Amino acid sequence: MFWLVSYAHADNSIGASTSDVDISITPDNPAPYEDVTISLSSYLVDLNKAMIAWSDGKNTLLEGYGKTSYGFKASGPNTITTITITITPSDGSSPITKNVVINPSEVELLWEGVNSYTPPFYRGKAFVSEEGKIRVVAIPDTNIIKTGKGNITYTWQNNGQVVDELSGYGKDSYTFNNNPLNESEDIGVTAGSVDGRYNAVGSITVPIVLPQLIFYEKSPSQGILFNQALTDSFNVPGDQATIVAVPYYLAIKGNGAAFTYHWQINQGDIDTPAKKTELTIHPTSHGGYATIDLTLENFNTLFQKVSGELKLNL
Repeated sequence: MFWLVSYAHADNSIGASTSDVDISITPDNPAPYEDVTISLSSYLVDLNKAMIAWSDGKNTLLEGYGKTSYGFKASGPNTITTITITITPSDGSSPITKNVVINPSEVELLWEGVNSYTPPFYRGKAFVSEEGKIRVVAIPDTNIIKTGKGNITYTWQNNGQVVDELSGYGKDSYTFNNNPLNESEDIGVTAGSVDGRYNAVGSITVPIVLPQLIFYEKSPSQGILFNQALTDSFNVPGDQATIVAVPYYLAIKGNGAAFTYHWQINQGDIDTPAKKTELTIHPTSHGGYATIDLTLENFNTLFQKVSGELKLNL
């Protein structure tokens, strides 16, 4: 799952009077197929009285007195649009020619929860919980900018702030621990060619979720029955049953030793099982019920904690 944002860089080749006329492009970072407006301004040339012609090298796109702006739709990825602007001042001075080169380039951003836990064969995405580690990877995927990974510099932003220490030449990924006060993380990147002529920008929002502790039955013959979560209660079959607790999205991968496991039965503490997430039940009688609780907590952090409860029908 990713979000895609694109950027087009304008390369201005200035004619005889370099500083006489300025060019601006709106939006600053036009995407492929996005509406673009090129505007002219000058403190030295009266553009409202000047004859201004806009062309694409083959056809005249717009011409007339005071035509100081031109709007069009940007081309697609891996294509270049060149707009030539000829300005003939009303005072009879030499024409001014300016070229604008629009190079739409794209960059994809993909993210993953580095230490977010999900069980084997889980088909969904491993979301990130509070204080979890996130990795975002930038993939420039147009030929204009992608002349090789080593020829690109990356400038990363985290919630609008440039991350200087993790930006630079060839740094196409950004790994960080999320801020527990944020409900999401907004990450952006500018990928630029080393010569500075072409750039692409991308952004993505990474949601932060609460971890969940889900219980499953473990069958002696079939293993953990992930196809049926035990959400409310569980009828204990026979004289023994094994319950497995799975901490979805908890930042436990590669960091399991930091977590404590606190099991209870009917609010009374019991010893942590040898397999810390598996509890085997041996009912001494039938016809009643019991409640089991488990809390996983990383005491080295403030927010990495998850709890769950399950009612057992004996």
